[in-house]
Formats: sequence, C-alpha cells, structure tokens
Amino acid sequence: MTWLHYVNWIWDYALPFVAVLASVVLFHEFGHYLVAKWFGITVEIFSVGFGPRIAGFVRGGTEYRVSWVPLGGYVKLKGEAPEEGSPAEPGDLMGRPRWQRFLVFVMGAVFNLLTALVLTTAIFMNGVQEPAYLYGPPIIGAVDPDSPAQAAGLQPGDRVVSFGGKRFDTWKDLQIEMLLSPRQTRPIVVERDGRRITAQLTIEAGRNDVGVPGIAPRTGVVVASLQEGMPAERAGMRRGDRILAIDGRPIHTVEAIFRIIQGAPGRPLRFTIERQGRAFETDIVPVDLQGKGHLGFAPSPVTVTRAYAFPEALVHSVERNLDDATLVFVTFRKLLMRQLSIKTFSGPIDLFVFSGQAAQEGLIPFLQLIAFVSLQLGIINLLPIPPLDGGHLFTLTIEGVIRRELSMQLKERIMQAGLILLLLFMGTVIYFDITKNFFR
Repeated sequence: MTWLHYVNWIWDYALPFVAVLASVVLFHEFGHYLVAKWFGITVEIFSVGFGPRIAGFVRGGTEYRVSWVPLGGYVKLKGEAPEEGSPAEPGDLMGRPRWQRFLVFVMGAVFNLLTALVLTTAIFMNGVQEPAYLYGPPIIGAVDPDSPAQAAGLQPGDRVVSFGGKRFDTWKDLQIEMLLSPRQTRPIVVERDGRRITAQLTIEAGRNDVGVPGIAPRTGVVVASLQEGMPAERAGMRRGDRILAIDGRPIHTVEAIFRIIQGAPGRPLRFTIERQGRAFETDIVPVDLQGKGHLGFAPSPVTVTRAYAFPEALVHSVERNLDDATLVFVTFRKLLMRQLSIKTFSGPIDLFVFSGQAAQEGLIPFLQLIAFVSLQLGIINLLPIPPLDGGHLFTLTIEGVIRRELSMQLKERIMQAGLILLLLFMGTVIYFDITKNFFR
C-alpha cells in the first residue's frame, strides 16, 4: 500500500471507528462523572482517552486530561476500592449511602440510553430514508434457486402469514425472526391465490452464523444513478424512475433486474417505467460487456422518508429503541438456549468495518450507528456481571437486602471471577471477529 492508501484507510475507517467508540464511551463516563460531582464525591481523574497522559489541568479537585489512546475515556472516583476496615474520608465513594452509589454506577448506562433516545429523535425529526418494504406486508419477491425455500414450495408473490407459529405483519419483523433462527426448521404459512399453504422451512446459516431464509422481499425497483453515455441514459431514463416491468414481466426485486439485463446482451428489452405517477414504455438494448448485458444504471429498492415533528419523533424514537433493546435480549436468550452461536455477535473489528461503511453512507446512517452502539453499551453495562456497572448494582442490591456490607475480600473474588468470565467472552467474540473478516 502507498502512503495515500494508508491516509484514505485512516480517513474512511479508523477515524469513524474512533468517533463511534469515543463518543459512546465518553457519554457513558460523563454520566458517572455528573452524578458523582452532584453528590460531592471526589472525581480524581476525568480522562478523554486511555493510557499515558498527553496534557491536562486540575480544577475543583479533578484532573481533566487527554490521553494517548483515543478510544473513549474513564473517570476515577476517590475511594472506589478502600482497604478493609479503613475509615472513609470526605469525598470517598464508599463512604456514601448505597442509594447514592447505586445512582453513580447506573447513570453511565442511563446516559447511553438517553444518547440513543436523543439521537434517534433528532434523526426522525430530520427525516430518515428507509426501504419501503420493511414496513409493508411480508410478500416474497424472489426465491433462491436450489434453496430450502424452493424445496419447501415457496413462490414469488406468496404472502407470509406466520413463521414458527408467530404471525407477522411486516417484513422487518419476519426478517429479524429468520435472521435469529439459523439451522432451524419451522412451519411457515403463506397465502397464495386466496388459500393458505403450510410448509416446513429450514433456515440455513450464513456469514456471522445468522439465518439465511432463501427468500427475498418484494421491494420494488427505482433508478438510483445513471452512467453517462450508456444505453439507459441515452434512452431517457432518469433518477427516481420506477421500473414496473421488462418485456411484460413484472419487476419486484433488484436481483430480477440484474438477471434479465445480464442475460440479454445486444437484445432489445421493453421497459415499463413509472415517472411522477405516469407509466410509459421504452425499448433499451443492453451493451455486451464480456458476454453480459449492461445498461449503465444502478437499481435500488423503493425507499420512503419518515420525518416527524418533535412529539411524534420522540414516540417513534422510544418505539425504535425498545425494539432494538428487545432484539438484544432475544439474542442473548437464543444464545443461552443454544439456538444461536456466539459467532453472531460483533466485536471491535466488525464495529471498525460498520463505522467506515456508515460514515461513507452519510451523516444520518453514521448517527444511527452511534445511537445503536450507545443503546447496546447501555444495556450490556446493566448486566449483573462484575466488573460491569451492572455487577456493582447487583452487589449493592444484595447488600441492601442483607443490610450490611460484603467483605472487601469477597467483593474482590467476585470481581476477579466476573472479569475472567468477561475476558473469556470478549476473547471468543474477537477470535470469531478475526476469522469472519480475515479468513473467509
């Protein structure tokens, strides 16, 4: 790689990754900091970044510093781990009532959840563009050849009524259920020509060990971009045109467009196009490039822009974050029930890739990623596993029930056990992260 490639790599992936991770961690730590200051607990250090100190200053008994590793930050509270039997000094965390300590530990996760809520609300107010099919009825647009879906007799045009005994009204909900059901065979009920048909559908496992259902939605197709001088532009196609049919065959998926065009080099194709509510027909001849037909336009699914005033945006933000939070818990439940593999989880390398991709797509997708990661960080930190905040909250709850402090020795052993468990889990996730991204 040349130096220019390294610069582009840093700009396209490394900086977005740092921005995502740093923002969600800093918001988390700011929650701890704010409540600790409110209760008069001494915050010894508030660091932006980890590792050796670069620069900083002291104000109000707190050292504010910038450190070398720009992946978040941390706060250091006075008296977090006092010696057994030593008296608490003014400003010590452990010298405060349990309810105050509880609020200090919980507020990091609360700030992450608030960050997700605020960002998602702002996104809905600005307007978010999403595929229209996600919120429409689950109608099959294509069936993968030689797939279990084809063997089950599913056909384009079938409307999925239920899967695994659950009824689904939108493709989004059906898609999530199928993604979380790899290597499972479940009954599927579809509606075809006014009658209902039941079959057994096996969901295969794909990359990241998520489910591959073998069916694709009926998305509709619009022209996203045009290549100058190519047949599509010369024939008068415009961005935003909706392609209804080719040679009289209805078109419902992007895959169908590619299949037909690539299979017809040099042969005229009659397109039925809708523009501003009016349908018309035009003949276009794909050019022959290495034995495949090309027209020089990029098709994409039909999208809708969802934008709301503040009250509606807030309601939709709550709904979206509740749906995403539920998905996190469903994933953990399926992992514990061995219905999902740990390969399904994404680690830092996946986040590195996702951050770069989201940044290249634009500000709104990038903010959506930050909101989703912040939500996940908030939820995970509430799990009752030391040394996560949830582990401290669980210990404080136990002490509140028994009305006495646990010994420092017992707390240290609990902390060590939790840390080992957490490191094993993270090590496994990172291992599969590496194998998924570098050894495919």
